[in-house]
Amino acid sequence: MSENRPINKVAVDRREETVVTQQPGYASTEQVTHDVAAERRLGFYQATRIIWTVLGILLILSGLRFMLKLIAANPNSGFAVFIYGITGVFMAPFAGLVGTPSSGGMIFEVTTLIAMAVYALFFWVVVRMLQVVADRPSARTVTLSVHEQTPGGSASGADTERTTHTVRH
Repeated sequence: MSENRPINKVAVDRREETVVTQQPGYASTEQVTHDVAAERRLGFYQATRIIWTVLGILLILSGLRFMLKLIAANPNSGFAVFIYGITGVFMAPFAGLVGTPSSGGMIFEVTTLIAMAVYALFFWVVVRMLQVVADRPSARTVTLSVHEQTPGGSASGADTERTTHTVRH
């Protein structure tokens, strides 16, 4: 027969559960401390991975834009139109911020470099805020106690008892 005891709250973000299994000659007790905050941090970790990936894509596209303008790429080519179209939305808030030096068709687009730095800083702040929200102590401990009683199991015919304790972190 198995019996589940109610969950005891050890801390705000931890749950403790004890499961007792009893059968003739056999008793088992398992205690599990479940860290809810660790699960929440795992979700935040996934979110930060997505944020860094989006930032990486944005910086790569912006870097391509900067290079295409610097090498005076044909702005009517398909690739240049694609890159300028995607990055134009992100560069719009920085348009006209500073002068753009150019020479012979080559453009040193300082606003793109400034935008890249600002977006990197902004994403870094967002990730740091997520880390502050998600940073809580974590622990998961499982303690298993098994008590076995075997009638007449020894050479002398006496009952044998064995108790095993296992702790996992």
